[in-house]
Amino acid sequence: MVCRSFKFFFLQAVIITFEDFVIYIAKRWFCRRGIELKLGAADDSWVGAVFRVIGYCWVTLWATFTFPVFLDGLSAVGWSSADRGPITQFLLNEWKRRA
Repeated sequence: MVCRSFKFFFLQAVIITFEDFVIYIAKRWFCRRGIELKLGAADDSWVGAVFRVIGYCWVTLWATFTFPVFLDGLSAVGWSSADRGPITQFLLNEWKRRA
């Protein structure tokens, strides 16, 4: 029961490492083709805009997928008794089924 949120925070560290690896590979791949990426800097090119949109979509997807794990820990200790909604409850049930 203790440290139920540990899985959530551990997953965040794992995914940040994975994202850094994907960014590293993308920069090398595009650099070999003559396209310079300035990810994280102010970039007004269409390539920068595409990567920014992909990044926002990825963060939203990952947060939606892992947030039920965090909510499960909060509700287990009584801090959150709000209705999770059907999507969050489905994701939480999938996490529990696979664990």
